[in-house]
Amino acid sequence: MFQSLRKWPAALLAAPVALCLGSGLARAQTFDEPLEQCKAVTTPAALTTCAPSQDPLNAGGATISDEGDVTVTLFGAATNTTYAVSFVSNDGSQTTSIGNLMTGAGGNGAMRKEAFFKFGTVGAGNIVLTSGAGEEFVTGLSVSNDGIESRRDSQPGLVRCTDVTVPGTLSNCGSDSLAIGRVDVEEADGALLIHVSGARPSTSYTAILLSPTGASTALGTVGPTNKAGGATLVMDTEFAAGTVGSGEVVLQSSSTNEFVSGFKVDEKFVSPKVSSSTLQQCGNVTYPGALENCGSDPLNDGTYKVEAGGQVSVTLNGANPSTNYELWFRPLDNSGDIDTGIAIATNTLGNAKTGAKSFFPKSVIASGTFVVKNPSEGDLDQFVAGYEIH
Repeated sequence: MFQSLRKWPAALLAAPVALCLGSGLARAQTFDEPLEQCKAVTTPAALTTCAPSQDPLNAGGATISDEGDVTVTLFGAATNTTYAVSFVSNDGSQTTSIGNLMTGAGGNGAMRKEAFFKFGTVGAGNIVLTSGAGEEFVTGLSVSNDGIESRRDSQPGLVRCTDVTVPGTLSNCGSDSLAIGRVDVEEADGALLIHVSGARPSTSYTAILLSPTGASTALGTVGPTNKAGGATLVMDTEFAAGTVGSGEVVLQSSSTNEFVSGFKVDEKFVSPKVSSSTLQQCGNVTYPGALENCGSDPLNDGTYKVEAGGQVSVTLNGANPSTNYELWFRPLDNSGDIDTGIAIATNTLGNAKTGAKSFFPKSVIASGTFVVKNPSEGDLDQFVAGYEIH
């Protein structure tokens, strides 16, 4: 976010702009915009696909990360309502369905789809939430009426028009290069910043906000670019107070669309850890009391980790050499141990590393712990999840 650019004298604008690019705008071409009521949009033009009677909305937003994660949130919408979430091309002709978002008794709801868009995807358009009556909410931009920031800024990335494939390919595209590009519309005062890097050198781009209806609002000129293809447009009063807009930022050269607002998935998805713990010798546990049914196998250290996809991995160091251990899941309700089917075979040094092995099915919430057993020692617990406090 860049704060109140109008406060800076013209001679000093280069300094805050440089700070903006270093701290946020130089990041990958992610997508981050507030959600607006469809009928509230007036810039560049009113939308024609809205539900006749609009559901309420206090706040909301949508993001698409550089790993392809999609997150959508609503606050103060219709209660106990299901909205279909889609990524829609700016002209409305092409749609990619993402899923459904359900609100609760307070009209609040959230949806998250990890790695929904795969590595290498380039998309352009808007997130649209639809009820049975029609379009309710669309991503766009808003400007505060009183200069107090109460909603998120509009911060889409800029991508090459010719690279876009989601929800479909675009026409009238040029072939200029682009390393990275960002748009930032500040909610507090309507200030605008557009930055491109690695574009065609010595080139000026005409920036517009293009409505799904075909209407457009001129934003200014980005450039001419320097020898590295870099240029920044800063407009400290681009949008008036109270503006609600939606559409697509387009940078044109000779009436050809070179860059459009959207996103690019340029980082491979890495599943986050769901749970992890150290493993302790069962017989060494003393708090809140000693455990029963323990074996006596040695262990220098060990860990287990559960991934978001339900995979479990185990590492042992200094256990019994050349031993085939097995991992068991012990539910919190004491309903009985469940054999995960994950074998943990130590080498001649007593070390083992299983790698991620599938166990939990998708879309479950599990509560329990893991124990490691040595089948040759019967049903005794050798190693259990725990903590050594010094």
